[in-house]
Amino acid sequence: MRNEATMRVALGSLNRAKRDAVERALDAFGVRGEIECVNVPSGVRAQPLSDEETRRGAVERARRARRETGAHVGVGLEGGVEETEHGMMLVNWAAVAYGDDEVAVGGGLRMMLPDEIAQGIRAGMELGDVMDAWMGKTGLRHGEGAIGVLTGGRITRSGMFRDALICALAAAFGEARRA
Repeated sequence: MRNEATMRVALGSLNRAKRDAVERALDAFGVRGEIECVNVPSGVRAQPLSDEETRRGAVERARRARRETGAHVGVGLEGGVEETEHGMMLVNWAAVAYGDDEVAVGGGLRMMLPDEIAQGIRAGMELGDVMDAWMGKTGLRHGEGAIGVLTGGRITRSGMFRDALICALAAAFGEARRA
């Protein structure tokens, strides 16, 4: 996928951590990208409550961002939660819309959430709001995110989304098929 031409990329979010993830994922492929951030709906709840719903949100954001801007590639990054037998898990997905309405997806890390955080989500709050209240800060979703707080900065929200997006980009542009 290495290319000297600049690729127009539309990110379906205004979130700074997500934009950083796109920059870092493109850099991993040696691609120069002109990134346009657009606020598009995900088509799912503000707080996705399943792995499948989170993936659908990423795909919808990618498709809408590309359609709205006419970019070469649309990117959707969506975080959510999933109830499991081990407790509530943090989940995330990346989607890349390209070509003739094709979509590639990549999944990210999974992490158990502390029960007191899960309780806030079960009560109807969004994870970002629960984390802000828990930490006594605001705007964690634009920075380290829940995963950054819970791993002591060892993994950041941007890094988590970067890795999922690298997987989606590899699938979209054939890297995974040539490996």
